[in-house]
Amino acid sequence: FIMKENRLNYKHILAFFVMIIVVITLFWQLFRVIFASPIVFVSQTQEVEIDSEVDYCAFIKEVKNGKIEDVKINSKDVHLDQLGEYKVIYQWKDKENELTLKVVDTVAPKVELKTLEIAQNQDIKAEDLIKKIEDHTQTEVSFEKDYDFSKVGKVEVAIVVKDEGGNQTVEKTNIEVKKDDQAPVIIGNSFSITVHDEIDLKTIVLVKDNYDNQPQLTIEDNGFDKDKVGNYTVKYTAVDFAGNQTEKAIQIAVKDEKAQKDKIVYLTFDDGPSRNTPAVLNILKKYNCKATFFITGMNENYRQYIKLAHDQGHTIGLHTYSHNYSKLYASPAAYFTDLEKVGELAKEYIGYVPKYIRFPGGSSNTVSRKYCQGIMKTLSSQVIEKGYQYYDWNAENGDGYSHMSQSAMLKRATSSSQNQIMILMHDANGKKNTVEILPKVIEYYQKRGYQFKAIDETTPIYHQHINN
Repeated sequence: FIMKENRLNYKHILAFFVMIIVVITLFWQLFRVIFASPIVFVSQTQEVEIDSEVDYCAFIKEVKNGKIEDVKINSKDVHLDQLGEYKVIYQWKDKENELTLKVVDTVAPKVELKTLEIAQNQDIKAEDLIKKIEDHTQTEVSFEKDYDFSKVGKVEVAIVVKDEGGNQTVEKTNIEVKKDDQAPVIIGNSFSITVHDEIDLKTIVLVKDNYDNQPQLTIEDNGFDKDKVGNYTVKYTAVDFAGNQTEKAIQIAVKDEKAQKDKIVYLTFDDGPSRNTPAVLNILKKYNCKATFFITGMNENYRQYIKLAHDQGHTIGLHTYSHNYSKLYASPAAYFTDLEKVGELAKEYIGYVPKYIRFPGGSSNTVSRKYCQGIMKTLSSQVIEKGYQYYDWNAENGDGYSHMSQSAMLKRATSSSQNQIMILMHDANGKKNTVEILPKVIEYYQKRGYQFKAIDETTPIYHQHINN
């Protein structure tokens, strides 16, 4: 009897718990119906391709008791240009629902390779074989395996390009391996500086090699002292990775400016010709002075004054065609494209391309860093290699600064006591103050025994310290 009674109690307890579970389930279902979002997605998680256009409404299957177009969508935290997982908030009335959006990359990179000629045992990178890569994410480039470049001949190589999405492309190309028995070439000429002038011995030569982009350069200065007057011989030695070696001696004369007999002012005018150029030419003619004009191509209506200045015995130099820093300092190639264009402009009016140039901002400018790191160091060597010579200055009238008064400009222009002075001025539109003070500048130096000359082969070369 007792056992039978216990069995009945167990059944009652079990039935009680089953009833509680049923009640809880009913309440949970009721809660979900009452408080659930009316927005129903096709899928709670969606994938889209990187950099694609997304229609966020397309992810909504229905809106209970509402319209899809009435749903407010907040996708501000989504970055379609970056792989990752993001949350998109959908709101209808006072109800919100989240959708997970995965930005993925499922497309393999498009790769275009180039052939390459190298020397035996030359150390190269897989990136050296890349001509073009098209992909929406960052890519890694590598060789499919290790290759032997010790023997002369053709080697077929496979290049692997893998993107952040894990997609990869394998392309093949050829490398021609050749024997390297050609020594580097050291390009540089003897020149002179004034005692105490700053000089970087590395920048006065350019080293080129048929295979090695960075030959090792060593310098024996043989006691060179920029602060001591004298004639010095600096020895340069360049060695490429194959061991080919070349040497060159550069003669550097350090001159005492005070000991020089000739007192000369080199007036230089940048950024013209312009509406101010005729007035400048009239003043120079009146005082029987010669000057140098570093021209641009900006003012087409005044280009006839290039020829007039030349015919009056002034030197025409090149300052670039556009004077657009972001354009011409974007790369060495961009600079020379611009320089060659202004050279052709000069040739049209004076019959030849001038070899004297001035960099916009001078060789010491730092603005070029914004557009191309190290470009001034490269250009300062390459222009000389191409037969040009660049000139900076050791005095200025300050007309490159805005809101400077005529009295302040005159003070700056007449502040030098050196025997040979190269003054930076501008004859561009808007430089009327330069025209106004020019007679006083000329009179000041003429009273002190100075001559006014244009740049020529005998002119000291003024190079400032390169900062980029």
